[in-house]
Amino acid sequence: MCDFDDTEIISSYSQQQAIEDGVLVEIIKKSWPKLSGGRPIMATSHLYDNVSLAGLMEIWNEFAQWRREIMPTLPEEEKLFHTKMDGKKVWVIEDQSAFTLYVSGGLLSGYRSP
Repeated sequence: MCDFDDTEIISSYSQQQAIEDGVLVEIIKKSWPKLSGGRPIMATSHLYDNVSLAGLMEIWNEFAQWRREIMPTLPEEEKLFHTKMDGKKVWVIEDQSAFTLYVSGGLLSGYRSP
């Protein structure tokens, strides 16, 4: 059940439109079947532009381990993964259509791992 079932939607922004606009970037696409059961794995363009692919994989691998080992032990309201990079929170949000990596709390300051 959704709290917004009776709410009129006045605008929506699709995942595909966000990709076309460059807001989201599909990452590690060839590995989706193995890593996410085929669901897209994406990063915000800011995160993608400031973190190497190796850094994004570190985030993903940490998330995957958390999802397997920690998430099942948590109450529903605590099942949101985040980690830290350059002092900023990086979230991995899972919904029915994709996994999305994004940074909150301001800009990363040019972090690029090798």
